[in-house]
Amino acid sequence: MGRCNVEVRPDSPGLPVLPSGRPSPIRKSRSSRWRAGVLLSVHLVIALHVTHFLVTRRTLSPVEPSESMYTLELGYVNAGFLFFGLALLLTLIFGRFFCGWGCHIVALQDLCGWIMKRLGVRPRPFRSRLLAFTPLVVAFYMFAWPTLKRWVWGAAPFPGFSNHLMTSALWATFPGPVFGTLTFVTCGFAAVYFLGAKGFCSYGCPYGAMFGALDRISPGKIVVSDACEQCGHCTATCTSNVRVHEEVRLYGSVVDPGCMKCLDCVSVCPKNALSFAFAKPSLFRGKPAEPRARRYDLSLGEELLVAGVAGASTLVFRDLYNGPPLLMSVGLAGITAFLALKLVHLVRRPAVRAQNLELKSGGRMRRPGWVFAALTVLWLLFTSHSAFAQWHRAWGRHYLDRTEASHADVLSGRFRERAYSSEHARAAAEALHHFSLADRWGLRGVVEVKLGLAWCRLLQSDYRGAEEAAAQALALAPGEAQLRENLEDIRRAQQAAESAHEDTADARFARGTKLAEEGRMEDAARELAAAVEKAPGSAAARFNLGGVLRRLGRNDAAIEQLAIAARLAPADADVRVELGLAYQAAGDRAKAAAALREAIALDPQSPEAQMHLPELIRELEAK
Repeated sequence: MGRCNVEVRPDSPGLPVLPSGRPSPIRKSRSSRWRAGVLLSVHLVIALHVTHFLVTRRTLSPVEPSESMYTLELGYVNAGFLFFGLALLLTLIFGRFFCGWGCHIVALQDLCGWIMKRLGVRPRPFRSRLLAFTPLVVAFYMFAWPTLKRWVWGAAPFPGFSNHLMTSALWATFPGPVFGTLTFVTCGFAAVYFLGAKGFCSYGCPYGAMFGALDRISPGKIVVSDACEQCGHCTATCTSNVRVHEEVRLYGSVVDPGCMKCLDCVSVCPKNALSFAFAKPSLFRGKPAEPRARRYDLSLGEELLVAGVAGASTLVFRDLYNGPPLLMSVGLAGITAFLALKLVHLVRRPAVRAQNLELKSGGRMRRPGWVFAALTVLWLLFTSHSAFAQWHRAWGRHYLDRTEASHADVLSGRFRERAYSSEHARAAAEALHHFSLADRWGLRGVVEVKLGLAWCRLLQSDYRGAEEAAAQALALAPGEAQLRENLEDIRRAQQAAESAHEDTADARFARGTKLAEEGRMEDAARELAAAVEKAPGSAAARFNLGGVLRRLGRNDAAIEQLAIAARLAPADADVRVELGLAYQAAGDRAKAAAALREAIALDPQSPEAQMHLPELIRELEAK
């Protein structure tokens, strides 16, 4: 049977066309049904896992590849790490199969692609050279950066491995229900419309980057037989944007690491020329005799624009308003880059399309084009505003890290009595400036910003402002026990500060006693002297002042205060003991012994009177 001259349109995964222009019929893929069943089973297992946790309140830790980050950084050996390791090992043998048969995000992308096709929209792939490196960069950040930072920059040492296979906090490492849902919508649906059938896999998924890298050295391949007629049905069916007919013609197998071994191409081949088998890994294959066609949608300038917008947008959306997790941020960044590029095209090109929408033709904007442009401008304005808030948030964190006052000193108020460098004062002022701007212009409150403001207010001794900011942080995350503890610490510090401003004898006495317990004897002496001045008839104030003066070596002044305290409290044995010790320190052994004998007479049953004072008296009288 002769070859059928069929052309596959290079810019679309659409149907191959015959020379007559009529589409060649493609049979339905049998494997797609099997794959749909497997993916549904994956979601059923996830539901059973969640149900087990809800019933028992303790279950297997999340079976999610991202959990490997905690293993590499903190040594937590969890189910996600073991699962990801097993998936990588199997990829070395069978190739990149997990994405096609086990990933819930791929299932969502396939569902979105199916819905779009039912609506008459075939998702067109967005082909970018630079944006394709995004998954590798994200994978490096997630899985290599923690170890590299520890080795090169001497960060916290590796704590060693510990068992975290079971957990009582299944949701601790996941975003909340709102942003969890938005992550699925962004990565599983929106990315398909804007970036193609496997848009997030191509331009966002860090796990896919690792699977793809291992696929290059795996023997598991889609291979071709001599029966192939290059009809192109395989390429038209592939939802991974792989040019299957070209790959098997040039290499004898599919070498593109984007191939997810879905087997749709195998199933629809009218000659049964394709199959899954073990063959020479892609890495060890030579260059084909015929040069491989490379088609990209963008010029070099457009590539740089897309890469710059995507990189900046990832930083902007990451944890914006305590919300988007990393993968959602990457997905939003790719979509933002696509929208920015289309806006440039609307300005510079005479004809522009977005999927099935004709935005501009013949140099004239269509109604969908005006709507698309308006919505894109609004989104880019929102992104720019978010960048402003995130910029000041980051600089606030930067400067706050450079302040020198310790947590304990700030809460106790001792930082006001210590000398700090000019850099500390500048850092505190800059931190307050940047956090204030981030808080004032942000669309909603951010826990980190509120806590930063609270700390900056404490550095200014503005306890009420600090309490207000800490309370706002707690309101944003009421379930966080640490935030509640922070608020209580600030309230206690405020009460202590308000008490410190009281100028009564009792307040002075309390502060002096506390300072003495902390070992700050000079400060204690000043406070207790003020208490004595305000209440000269207070035996307790004179007793404590005398004790502090004796410890400072000011024995004469100590004896003066203790002698008065003894007259004011003639029945207090402790005063006589302290007075005796002061006389001893001053070298007057006779008066020391006399004072100690009076202490024994006043309280002969005290342990100190029975055990220590008699021996001390004998030593004083013997000298």
